[in-house]
Amino acid sequence: LLSGLFVAANLGIFVFGRHVRSDLPLILFIVLAYAGFIVAYRGGGRWGLALFYASLGLATLTKDVLGAIGPLVVVALFLWLTRERPYGAWAPWWGIAILLGVSLPWYLAVELRNDGFLWYTLVDNHLLAFTRQRVFPDEDVPLGALQFLGVTALAFLPWTLAVPWALRRMLRSPWADADARLWALLGLWAVVVVGFFTLSPFKLPHHGLPAFPALALLAARAWDDCIEALPGAATPGALMVPVLALFAVLAAVFSLAALGRLPLPIGALQSVDVAARNLAARGQTAAGSPLEAYLPVLVKSAFVFGVAAVAMAVVVWRRWPAAGVGVALAAMIAFLPMAGEGMAQFARGRSLRPISEALTRRLAPADRIIHEGALENSASLLLAVGRPVSIVDGLQSNLAFGATYPEARAVFWSATRLQEAWSGPERCFLVSTVAPDRSVARSLAPLHLLAEGGGRWLHSNMPDRGTSASRRPRSWGP
Repeated sequence: LLSGLFVAANLGIFVFGRHVRSDLPLILFIVLAYAGFIVAYRGGGRWGLALFYASLGLATLTKDVLGAIGPLVVVALFLWLTRERPYGAWAPWWGIAILLGVSLPWYLAVELRNDGFLWYTLVDNHLLAFTRQRVFPDEDVPLGALQFLGVTALAFLPWTLAVPWALRRMLRSPWADADARLWALLGLWAVVVVGFFTLSPFKLPHHGLPAFPALALLAARAWDDCIEALPGAATPGALMVPVLALFAVLAAVFSLAALGRLPLPIGALQSVDVAARNLAARGQTAAGSPLEAYLPVLVKSAFVFGVAAVAMAVVVWRRWPAAGVGVALAAMIAFLPMAGEGMAQFARGRSLRPISEALTRRLAPADRIIHEGALENSASLLLAVGRPVSIVDGLQSNLAFGATYPEARAVFWSATRLQEAWSGPERCFLVSTVAPDRSVARSLAPLHLLAEGGGRWLHSNMPDRGTSASRRPRSWGP
Protein backbone atom coordinates (compact mmCIF):
# COMPACT_ATOMS: atom_id res chain seq x y z
CA LEU A 1 0.00 0.00 0.00
CA LEU A 2 2.74 2.45 0.96
CA SER A 3 4.70 1.86 -2.25
CA GLY A 4 1.51 2.29 -4.30
CA LEU A 5 0.96 5.68 -2.69
CA PHE A 6 4.58 6.61 -3.31
CA VAL A 7 4.42 5.73 -7.01
CA ALA A 8 1.27 7.81 -7.42
CA ALA A 9 2.12 10.76 -5.15
CA ASN A 10 5.09 12.19 -6.99
CA LEU A 11 5.38 14.93 -9.56
CA GLY A 12 6.86 12.77 -12.34
CA ILE A 13 4.04 10.24 -12.63
CA PHE A 14 1.43 12.93 -12.01
CA VAL A 15 2.72 15.22 -14.75
CA PHE A 16 3.32 12.61 -17.44
CA GLY A 17 0.14 10.75 -16.51
CA ARG A 18 -1.77 13.78 -17.78
CA HIS A 19 -0.03 13.63 -21.17
CA VAL A 20 -1.35 11.59 -24.08
CA ARG A 21 1.69 9.34 -24.18
CA SER A 22 2.46 5.63 -24.10
CA ASP A 23 4.83 5.83 -21.12
CA LEU A 24 2.38 4.86 -18.35
CA PRO A 25 0.97 1.82 -20.22
CA LEU A 26 4.59 0.83 -20.89
CA ILE A 27 5.36 1.08 -17.16
CA LEU A 28 2.27 -1.03 -16.39
CA PHE A 29 3.46 -3.88 -18.60
CA ILE A 30 7.00 -3.66 -17.23
CA VAL A 31 5.61 -3.94 -13.69
CA LEU A 32 3.50 -6.94 -14.73
CA ALA A 33 6.59 -8.56 -16.27
CA TYR A 34 8.59 -8.22 -13.07
CA ALA A 35 5.59 -9.43 -11.05
CA GLY A 36 5.43 -12.54 -13.20
CA PHE A 37 9.15 -13.22 -12.79
CA ILE A 38 8.90 -12.77 -9.01
CA VAL A 39 6.00 -15.26 -8.86
CA ALA A 40 8.03 -17.79 -10.85
CA TYR A 41 11.18 -17.18 -8.78
CA ARG A 42 9.28 -17.86 -5.58
CA GLY A 43 8.05 -21.20 -6.94
CA GLY A 44 4.62 -20.07 -8.10
CA GLY A 45 4.68 -22.12 -11.28
CA ARG A 46 5.10 -21.59 -14.99
CA TRP A 47 2.23 -19.13 -15.26
CA GLY A 48 4.52 -16.52 -13.70
CA LEU A 49 7.03 -16.91 -16.55
CA ALA A 50 4.16 -16.85 -19.05
CA LEU A 51 3.04 -13.52 -17.57
CA PHE A 52 6.64 -12.29 -17.71
CA TYR A 53 7.09 -12.96 -21.43
CA ALA A 54 3.56 -11.93 -22.42
CA SER A 55 3.97 -8.61 -20.60
CA LEU A 56 7.29 -7.99 -22.33
CA GLY A 57 5.57 -8.57 -25.66
CA LEU A 58 2.86 -6.07 -24.74
CA ALA A 59 5.51 -3.59 -23.59
CA THR A 60 7.16 -3.93 -27.00
CA LEU A 61 3.86 -3.21 -28.71
CA THR A 62 3.09 -0.29 -26.41
CA LYS A 63 6.21 1.71 -27.17
CA ASP A 64 9.34 -0.02 -28.48
CA VAL A 65 11.73 -2.94 -28.12
CA LEU A 66 13.50 -1.35 -25.16
CA GLY A 67 10.40 -2.24 -23.15
CA ALA A 68 11.43 -5.89 -23.51
CA ILE A 69 15.21 -5.57 -23.70
CA GLY A 70 15.51 -3.57 -20.47
CA PRO A 71 13.81 -6.09 -18.13
CA LEU A 72 15.54 -9.00 -19.88
CA VAL A 73 18.94 -7.41 -19.23
CA VAL A 74 18.06 -6.72 -15.59
CA VAL A 75 16.84 -10.29 -15.03
CA ALA A 76 19.92 -11.74 -16.76
CA LEU A 77 22.18 -9.60 -14.57
CA PHE A 78 20.22 -10.69 -11.49
CA LEU A 79 20.55 -14.39 -12.35
CA TRP A 80 24.28 -13.95 -12.93
CA LEU A 81 24.81 -12.14 -9.62
CA THR A 82 22.79 -14.70 -7.66
CA ARG A 83 24.43 -17.62 -9.53
CA GLU A 84 21.11 -19.17 -10.48
CA ARG A 85 21.53 -22.31 -12.58
CA PRO A 86 20.56 -23.37 -15.15
CA TYR A 87 19.88 -20.18 -17.07
CA GLY A 88 17.77 -22.04 -19.61
CA ALA A 89 15.08 -22.70 -17.01
CA TRP A 90 14.26 -18.99 -17.05
CA ALA A 91 14.18 -18.72 -20.86
CA PRO A 92 12.06 -21.68 -22.03
CA TRP A 93 11.27 -21.96 -25.72
CA TRP A 94 7.58 -21.39 -25.07
CA GLY A 95 8.35 -18.16 -23.19
CA ILE A 96 10.33 -16.79 -26.11
CA ALA A 97 7.49 -17.95 -28.40
CA ILE A 98 4.96 -16.00 -26.30
CA LEU A 99 7.11 -12.86 -26.46
CA LEU A 100 7.56 -13.10 -30.22
CA GLY A 101 3.98 -14.21 -30.82
CA VAL A 102 2.60 -11.16 -29.05
CA SER A 103 4.92 -8.55 -30.53
CA LEU A 104 6.33 -9.77 -33.85
CA PRO A 105 3.16 -10.07 -36.00
CA TRP A 106 2.33 -6.38 -35.71
CA TYR A 107 5.89 -5.29 -36.54
CA LEU A 108 5.99 -7.60 -39.56
CA ALA A 109 2.56 -6.47 -40.75
CA VAL A 110 3.56 -2.82 -40.60
CA GLU A 111 6.85 -3.58 -42.37
CA LEU A 112 5.00 -5.34 -45.19
CA ARG A 113 2.74 -2.32 -45.60
CA ASN A 114 5.46 0.32 -45.08
CA ASP A 115 8.83 -0.71 -46.47
CA GLY A 116 11.68 0.33 -44.19
CA PHE A 117 9.60 0.56 -41.01
CA LEU A 118 11.68 -2.01 -39.11
CA TRP A 119 14.94 -0.29 -40.02
CA TYR A 120 13.53 3.08 -38.97
CA THR A 121 12.12 1.74 -35.68
CA LEU A 122 14.98 -0.51 -34.59
CA VAL A 123 18.05 1.13 -36.11
CA ASP A 124 17.36 4.82 -36.69
CA ASN A 125 15.00 5.38 -33.77
CA HIS A 126 17.10 3.44 -31.25
CA LEU A 127 20.65 2.49 -32.15
CA LEU A 128 21.43 5.65 -34.11
CA ALA A 129 19.45 7.82 -31.68
CA PHE A 130 21.69 6.80 -28.81
CA THR A 131 24.80 7.61 -30.83
CA ARG A 132 23.27 10.91 -32.05
CA GLN A 133 23.71 9.81 -35.70
CA ARG A 134 20.08 9.53 -36.80
CA VAL A 135 19.24 9.64 -40.50
CA PHE A 136 15.79 11.06 -39.69
CA PRO A 137 16.31 13.17 -36.55
CA ASP A 138 13.47 14.90 -34.76
CA GLU A 139 13.90 18.22 -32.99
CA ASP A 140 14.23 16.85 -29.44
CA VAL A 141 17.33 18.15 -27.66
CA PRO A 142 18.65 15.66 -25.07
CA LEU A 143 19.52 16.41 -21.47
CA GLY A 144 23.02 16.23 -20.08
CA ALA A 145 23.87 13.48 -17.59
CA LEU A 146 23.66 15.71 -14.50
CA GLN A 147 20.48 17.35 -15.81
CA PHE A 148 18.86 13.95 -16.26
CA LEU A 149 19.82 12.79 -12.77
CA GLY A 150 18.58 16.05 -11.29
CA VAL A 151 15.26 15.98 -13.14
CA THR A 152 14.68 12.32 -12.20
CA ALA A 153 15.48 12.96 -8.54
CA LEU A 154 13.24 16.05 -8.44
CA ALA A 155 10.38 14.22 -10.16
CA PHE A 156 10.35 11.52 -7.44
CA LEU A 157 10.63 13.85 -4.44
CA PRO A 158 10.25 13.51 -1.51
CA TRP A 159 10.65 9.73 -1.77
CA THR A 160 14.01 10.08 -3.52
CA LEU A 161 15.49 10.98 -0.13
CA ALA A 162 14.86 7.47 1.23
CA VAL A 163 16.14 5.54 -1.80
CA PRO A 164 19.88 5.61 -0.91
CA TRP A 165 19.14 3.94 2.43
CA ALA A 166 17.20 1.17 0.72
CA LEU A 167 19.76 0.62 -2.04
CA ARG A 168 22.56 0.37 0.50
CA ARG A 169 20.77 -2.51 2.21
CA MET A 170 19.21 -4.28 -0.77
CA LEU A 171 22.28 -4.49 -3.00
CA ARG A 172 24.62 -5.69 -0.28
CA SER A 173 25.43 -9.39 -0.63
CA PRO A 174 25.25 -12.12 0.54
CA TRP A 175 21.48 -12.32 0.48
CA ALA A 176 19.95 -14.55 3.13
CA ASP A 177 16.98 -15.94 1.19
CA ALA A 178 14.91 -15.64 -1.96
CA ASP A 179 13.02 -12.59 -0.67
CA ALA A 180 16.28 -10.76 0.01
CA ARG A 181 17.50 -11.59 -3.48
CA LEU A 182 14.27 -10.27 -4.98
CA TRP A 183 14.75 -6.96 -3.18
CA ALA A 184 18.15 -6.86 -4.86
CA LEU A 185 16.33 -7.40 -8.19
CA LEU A 186 14.27 -4.27 -7.51
CA GLY A 187 17.46 -2.37 -6.75
CA LEU A 188 18.98 -3.54 -10.03
CA TRP A 189 15.82 -2.51 -11.88
CA ALA A 190 16.12 1.05 -10.62
CA VAL A 191 19.90 1.33 -10.98
CA VAL A 192 20.05 -0.13 -14.51
CA VAL A 193 17.28 2.12 -15.87
CA VAL A 194 18.62 5.33 -14.36
CA GLY A 195 22.25 4.38 -15.02
CA PHE A 196 21.65 3.43 -18.65
CA PHE A 197 19.98 6.71 -19.55
CA THR A 198 22.48 8.73 -17.55
CA LEU A 199 25.31 7.28 -19.62
CA SER A 200 23.37 7.33 -22.89
CA PRO A 201 24.07 10.30 -25.19
CA PHE A 202 20.32 10.72 -25.71
CA LYS A 203 17.86 11.06 -22.83
CA LEU A 204 14.74 13.09 -22.16
CA PRO A 205 13.09 14.03 -18.84
CA HIS A 206 10.59 11.15 -18.90
CA HIS A 207 13.11 8.39 -19.64
CA GLY A 208 13.60 7.70 -15.93
CA LEU A 209 9.91 6.96 -15.30
CA PRO A 210 10.16 3.15 -15.78
CA ALA A 211 12.35 3.07 -12.66
CA PHE A 212 9.72 4.76 -10.46
CA PRO A 213 7.80 1.60 -9.41
CA ALA A 214 11.05 0.02 -8.23
CA LEU A 215 12.11 3.24 -6.51
CA ALA A 216 8.70 3.40 -4.80
CA LEU A 217 9.06 -0.15 -3.47
CA LEU A 218 12.58 0.58 -2.23
CA ALA A 219 11.58 3.84 -0.55
CA ALA A 220 8.56 2.17 1.07
CA ARG A 221 10.81 -0.62 2.37
CA ALA A 222 13.16 1.95 3.92
CA TRP A 223 10.25 3.64 5.71
CA ASP A 224 8.72 0.31 6.80
CA ASP A 225 12.01 -0.91 8.26
CA CYS A 226 12.42 2.39 10.08
CA ILE A 227 8.89 2.26 11.51
CA GLU A 228 9.44 -1.31 12.71
CA ALA A 229 12.92 -0.41 14.02
CA LEU A 230 14.54 -3.40 12.31
CA PRO A 231 18.29 -3.95 12.71
CA GLY A 232 20.25 -1.99 10.13
CA ALA A 233 17.31 0.26 9.25
CA ALA A 234 17.68 4.00 8.84
CA THR A 235 16.99 6.03 11.95
CA PRO A 236 13.81 8.15 12.07
CA GLY A 237 15.89 11.32 11.90
CA ALA A 238 17.78 10.11 8.82
CA LEU A 239 14.51 9.77 6.89
CA MET A 240 12.46 12.63 8.33
CA VAL A 241 14.97 15.48 8.72
CA PRO A 242 15.71 15.67 4.94
CA VAL A 243 11.96 15.76 4.25
CA LEU A 244 11.54 18.52 6.84
CA ALA A 245 14.33 20.52 5.19
CA LEU A 246 12.81 19.95 1.75
CA PHE A 247 9.36 21.14 2.81
CA ALA A 248 10.81 24.20 4.51
CA VAL A 249 12.80 25.10 1.39
CA LEU A 250 9.76 24.58 -0.85
CA ALA A 251 7.61 26.77 1.40
CA ALA A 252 10.23 29.52 1.22
CA VAL A 253 10.67 29.17 -2.55
CA PHE A 254 6.93 29.36 -3.27
CA SER A 255 6.52 32.29 -0.88
CA LEU A 256 9.35 34.27 -2.47
CA ALA A 257 8.07 33.45 -5.96
CA ALA A 258 4.58 34.66 -5.00
CA LEU A 259 6.11 37.93 -3.77
CA GLY A 260 8.04 38.32 -7.01
CA ARG A 261 11.37 38.06 -5.21
CA LEU A 262 12.56 34.83 -6.83
CA PRO A 263 12.72 34.75 -10.65
CA LEU A 264 12.83 31.44 -12.46
CA PRO A 265 16.49 30.37 -12.81
CA ILE A 266 17.88 30.54 -16.33
CA GLY A 267 17.62 27.13 -17.97
CA ALA A 268 15.26 25.66 -15.36
CA LEU A 269 12.31 25.39 -17.75
CA GLN A 270 14.47 23.91 -20.51
CA SER A 271 15.61 21.16 -18.12
CA VAL A 272 12.11 19.84 -17.51
CA ASP A 273 10.22 20.79 -20.68
CA VAL A 274 11.21 19.27 -24.02
CA ALA A 275 9.40 21.88 -26.12
CA ALA A 276 11.10 24.77 -24.29
CA ARG A 277 14.51 23.16 -24.78
CA ASN A 278 13.84 22.61 -28.47
CA LEU A 279 12.87 26.26 -28.89
CA ALA A 280 15.96 27.41 -26.99
CA ALA A 281 18.11 25.40 -29.40
CA ARG A 282 16.57 27.45 -32.23
CA GLY A 283 17.17 30.72 -30.42
CA GLN A 284 13.53 31.19 -29.36
CA THR A 285 11.86 31.52 -25.98
CA ALA A 286 8.89 29.38 -25.05
CA ALA A 287 5.59 31.20 -24.73
CA GLY A 288 4.17 31.40 -21.25
CA SER A 289 1.82 33.17 -18.90
CA PRO A 290 2.81 36.10 -16.66
CA LEU A 291 3.64 35.43 -13.02
CA GLU A 292 0.31 36.91 -11.93
CA ALA A 293 -1.50 33.99 -13.57
CA TYR A 294 0.34 31.55 -11.29
CA LEU A 295 -0.10 33.59 -8.10
CA PRO A 296 -2.99 31.52 -6.64
CA VAL A 297 -1.02 28.31 -7.22
CA LEU A 298 2.11 29.75 -5.61
CA VAL A 299 0.25 31.01 -2.55
CA LYS A 300 -1.58 27.72 -1.97
CA SER A 301 1.61 25.70 -2.50
CA ALA A 302 3.49 27.88 -0.01
CA PHE A 303 0.71 27.32 2.53
CA VAL A 304 0.67 23.52 2.02
CA PHE A 305 4.41 23.10 2.41
CA GLY A 306 4.55 25.60 5.27
CA VAL A 307 1.97 23.59 7.22
CA ALA A 308 3.72 20.35 6.24
CA ALA A 309 7.07 21.69 7.46
CA VAL A 310 5.59 22.59 10.85
CA ALA A 311 3.91 19.18 11.15
CA MET A 312 7.10 17.41 10.10
CA ALA A 313 9.08 19.37 12.69
CA VAL A 314 6.73 18.05 15.38
CA VAL A 315 7.06 14.41 14.29
CA VAL A 316 10.84 14.75 13.99
CA TRP A 317 10.96 16.08 17.55
CA ARG A 318 8.74 13.20 18.78
CA ARG A 319 10.56 10.64 16.59
CA TRP A 320 7.37 9.26 15.02
CA PRO A 321 8.34 7.85 11.61
CA ALA A 322 4.84 6.47 10.91
CA ALA A 323 3.38 9.94 11.41
CA GLY A 324 6.25 11.40 9.38
CA VAL A 325 5.47 9.36 6.28
CA GLY A 326 1.80 10.26 6.75
CA VAL A 327 2.63 13.97 6.80
CA ALA A 328 4.78 13.61 3.68
CA LEU A 329 2.01 11.77 1.82
CA ALA A 330 -0.62 14.29 2.91
CA ALA A 331 1.57 17.16 1.71
CA MET A 332 2.13 15.60 -1.71
CA ILE A 333 -1.53 14.62 -2.15
CA ALA A 334 -2.52 18.20 -1.30
CA PHE A 335 0.12 19.70 -3.59
CA LEU A 336 -0.48 17.65 -6.74
CA PRO A 337 -3.86 19.24 -7.62
CA MET A 338 -2.12 22.62 -7.39
CA ALA A 339 0.59 21.30 -9.69
CA GLY A 340 -2.17 20.27 -12.08
CA GLU A 341 -3.62 23.78 -11.91
CA GLY A 342 -0.19 25.20 -12.70
CA MET A 343 0.19 22.78 -15.63
CA ALA A 344 -3.18 23.87 -17.00
CA GLN A 345 -2.14 27.51 -16.80
CA PHE A 346 1.19 26.67 -18.44
CA ALA A 347 -0.65 24.87 -21.25
CA ARG A 348 -2.98 27.83 -21.77
CA GLY A 349 0.05 30.06 -22.21
CA ARG A 350 1.24 28.06 -25.23
CA SER A 351 -2.14 26.88 -26.48
CA LEU A 352 -2.92 26.82 -30.19
CA ARG A 353 -6.47 28.04 -29.52
CA PRO A 354 -5.93 31.76 -30.33
CA ILE A 355 -4.48 30.79 -33.71
CA SER A 356 -7.00 28.06 -34.53
CA GLU A 357 -9.95 30.30 -33.61
CA ALA A 358 -8.59 33.15 -35.72
CA LEU A 359 -8.04 30.73 -38.60
CA THR A 360 -11.41 28.97 -38.50
CA ARG A 361 -13.25 32.32 -38.43
CA ARG A 362 -11.63 33.26 -41.73
CA LEU A 363 -11.35 29.88 -43.42
CA ALA A 364 -13.22 29.31 -46.67
CA PRO A 365 -13.60 25.93 -48.43
CA ALA A 366 -11.02 26.73 -51.14
CA ASP A 367 -8.38 28.23 -48.82
CA ARG A 368 -5.04 26.52 -48.27
CA ILE A 369 -3.42 25.94 -44.88
CA ILE A 370 0.33 25.56 -44.52
CA HIS A 371 2.19 24.86 -41.29
CA GLU A 372 5.80 25.90 -40.80
CA GLY A 373 7.84 23.63 -38.57
CA ALA A 374 7.21 20.21 -37.04
CA LEU A 375 3.46 19.57 -37.20
CA GLU A 376 3.43 17.75 -33.85
CA ASN A 377 3.98 21.14 -32.20
CA SER A 378 0.51 22.18 -33.44
CA ALA A 379 -1.18 18.80 -33.80
CA SER A 380 -4.59 20.04 -32.61
CA LEU A 381 -4.70 22.24 -35.72
CA LEU A 382 -5.83 19.18 -37.68
CA LEU A 383 -8.78 18.73 -35.33
CA ALA A 384 -9.73 22.39 -35.54
CA VAL A 385 -9.74 22.76 -39.33
CA GLY A 386 -10.85 19.27 -40.34
CA ARG A 387 -8.88 19.25 -43.57
CA PRO A 388 -5.36 18.39 -44.79
CA VAL A 389 -2.56 20.75 -43.82
CA SER A 390 0.57 21.17 -45.92
CA ILE A 391 3.94 21.37 -44.17
CA VAL A 392 6.98 23.49 -44.99
CA ASP A 393 10.35 23.17 -43.21
CA GLY A 394 8.90 20.38 -41.09
CA LEU A 395 11.20 17.47 -41.86
CA GLN A 396 13.07 17.62 -38.54
CA SER A 397 10.11 15.88 -37.03
CA ASN A 398 8.55 12.57 -36.07
CA LEU A 399 7.08 12.63 -39.58
CA ALA A 400 10.49 12.70 -41.29
CA PHE A 401 10.52 9.02 -42.24
CA GLY A 402 6.92 9.12 -43.45
CA ALA A 403 7.81 12.08 -45.64
CA THR A 404 9.96 9.77 -47.80
CA TYR A 405 6.91 7.90 -49.16
CA PRO A 406 5.53 8.99 -52.56
CA GLU A 407 2.11 9.92 -51.18
CA ALA A 408 3.76 12.45 -48.84
CA ARG A 409 4.98 14.67 -51.68
CA ALA A 410 1.70 16.56 -51.72
CA VAL A 411 1.97 17.23 -47.99
CA PHE A 412 5.57 18.33 -47.52
CA TRP A 413 6.32 21.50 -49.44
CA SER A 414 9.53 23.27 -50.32
CA ALA A 415 9.89 27.01 -49.76
CA THR A 416 9.68 27.49 -53.54
CA ARG A 417 6.35 25.69 -53.74
CA LEU A 418 5.03 27.80 -50.87
CA GLN A 419 6.08 30.99 -52.66
CA GLU A 420 4.31 29.87 -55.83
CA ALA A 421 1.08 29.10 -53.98
CA TRP A 422 1.37 32.32 -51.97
CA SER A 423 1.48 34.45 -55.11
CA GLY A 424 -1.46 32.60 -56.68
CA PRO A 425 -5.15 33.55 -56.70
CA GLU A 426 -6.15 31.33 -53.76
CA ARG A 427 -6.03 32.56 -50.20
CA CYS A 428 -3.28 30.90 -48.18
CA PHE A 429 -2.81 30.79 -44.43
CA LEU A 430 0.58 30.09 -42.87
CA VAL A 431 0.63 28.87 -39.26
CA SER A 432 4.22 29.25 -38.09
CA THR A 433 6.02 28.11 -34.95
CA VAL A 434 9.09 30.09 -36.01
CA ALA A 435 9.61 33.71 -34.99
CA PRO A 436 9.00 36.14 -37.91
CA ASP A 437 12.64 37.21 -38.11
CA ARG A 438 13.66 33.58 -38.76
CA SER A 439 10.56 32.35 -40.56
CA VAL A 440 10.08 31.42 -44.19
CA ALA A 441 7.47 34.18 -44.07
CA ARG A 442 10.27 36.68 -44.71
CA SER A 443 10.39 35.46 -48.32
CA LEU A 444 6.65 35.83 -48.87
CA ALA A 445 4.88 38.87 -50.29
CA PRO A 446 2.36 40.22 -49.64
CA LEU A 447 2.33 39.13 -46.01
CA HIS A 448 -0.35 39.97 -43.46
CA LEU A 449 -0.07 39.01 -39.80
CA LEU A 450 -3.59 38.11 -38.69
CA ALA A 451 -2.98 36.75 -35.20
CA GLU A 452 -0.28 35.63 -32.80
CA GLY A 453 -0.30 33.76 -29.53
CA GLY A 454 0.99 30.67 -27.80
CA GLY A 455 4.34 30.97 -29.56
CA ARG A 456 2.74 30.85 -33.02
CA TRP A 457 1.92 33.31 -35.80
CA LEU A 458 -0.90 33.26 -38.35
CA HIS A 459 -0.04 34.90 -41.69
CA SER A 460 -2.02 35.23 -44.90
CA ASN A 461 -1.38 36.41 -48.43
CA MET A 462 -4.62 38.43 -48.31
CA PRO A 463 -5.91 40.90 -45.74
CA ASP A 464 -9.22 40.38 -44.01
CA ARG A 465 -12.10 41.46 -46.19
CA GLY A 466 -13.45 44.85 -45.23
CA THR A 467 -10.36 45.84 -43.23
CA SER A 468 -9.52 49.46 -43.80
CA ALA A 469 -5.95 50.55 -44.41
CA SER A 470 -5.80 52.29 -41.04
CA ARG A 471 -6.97 49.18 -39.17
CA ARG A 472 -5.25 46.57 -41.30
CA PRO A 473 -3.05 44.10 -39.35
CA ARG A 474 0.66 44.57 -39.63
CA SER A 475 1.98 43.41 -43.01
CA TRP A 476 5.23 43.03 -44.89
CA GLY A 477 5.84 43.27 -48.61
CA PRO A 478 4.18 45.32 -51.33
